[in-house]
Amino acid sequence: PLASSRPQMGIVEEVEAQLAALNARLPELEGKANKKERTAVNKQIYTLENDDTYVAAKKSQIEGGRAAAASEEDATHAKRLEEEESARAAAEEAAEARAAAKVEGAADAGAAEEEDGESHLEFKQLKKGDGETAPSKGDYVYCCYTGTFAPGTEHGGKDLSGKQFDSTWDSKLKKHRPLHFQHGGGKAIRGWDEALKRMTLGEKAELTIGPRWAYRKGGIQDDAGGYVVPPNATLCFQMQLVGVRDAKHDDASIQWGKGRG
Repeated sequence: PLASSRPQMGIVEEVEAQLAALNARLPELEGKANKKERTAVNKQIYTLENDDTYVAAKKSQIEGGRAAAASEEDATHAKRLEEEESARAAAEEAAEARAAAKVEGAADAGAAEEEDGESHLEFKQLKKGDGETAPSKGDYVYCCYTGTFAPGTEHGGKDLSGKQFDSTWDSKLKKHRPLHFQHGGGKAIRGWDEALKRMTLGEKAELTIGPRWAYRKGGIQDDAGGYVVPPNATLCFQMQLVGVRDAKHDDASIQWGKGRG
């Protein structure tokens, strides 16, 4: 029997070295003349392979290897999850920046052109609000919305009719992340500010906004220069006023902790 006081890794290496040496001798011991010696070598091999200390050490080595592999796999999985979360957060920040650029860019473009004295907003109430909590100029508001192109919208030879170009709906969260901005402060397109003048907390409306009160002839472009909203586009929104100052609309479909803007 092997000395149990030896380190387990040393036992495995020592025994396997002895086994390798003994197995290497077997081809030399073929034939009747070497039968006795061959039998003795095979007996030594059997004894070594079945030694309790060696078997325990080998088992421990195998289990340790499995544990190390599992630990490495867990670490790799955790790193991948961390990278995915970082990428998701970066994508959310980029989306928020683009949303802010859209409303601010539209407000700047709108201010650059003279008013024509006409309304470029069609307003259809879909759901009544509380009838009391209305935003005043300068108030911070929260809005949930989905924006699509009006029928007949074309750009670059493509029909964009009804195509969605923006929304506060987060498909991963299955909730709206409302846009937060200052009403009447030049942070939203003119059509939105005009619509908000008619609305109270919780009210939902369908808006059709002509280009003069939307993104005008400049449109909105992405970082690569492609048009998110083409020039002179008429836009349709389903919009709900879900927050006015500190008052918030009670709705399970809204993610208040991660608002946009």
